[in-house]
Amino acid sequence: MEKRVNKPLILQGVKSGLFSLVFACVGVLLLALVAKIFGISDSVLPIINQALKAVAAFLGTAIAVKEEKFLFKATLGAVVFWITSFLLFALLGGGFHWQQIALDLVIALVPSLIVAVVKSRRA
Repeated sequence: MEKRVNKPLILQGVKSGLFSLVFACVGVLLLALVAKIFGISDSVLPIINQALKAVAAFLGTAIAVKEEKFLFKATLGAVVFWITSFLLFALLGGGFHWQQIALDLVIALVPSLIVAVVKSRRA
């Protein structure tokens, strides 16, 4: 027997990751503007950047993940967000460390899974 993959299931997960990426990019651009205007210290920016990524993952999952199989869709969305944000920011010239890659995965997964659990309890 052949198992079919449910396209809307995967599509919602991918949309969640891409929405999160858009929110993260907008957040980083706004952060750069605010940092320039108010002279925010360079030592504080990485912490704020990680918080922005967490908020972006939360919003992307909250908007895109609907109906059933919330945990699968949220996990898929978090992984898509993690990979695309890593590739985008690496292309833009940001260096990376292996510990940072692992931290970014956790920062993408935790808010996404929290949204999935809350949505599954409400459904």
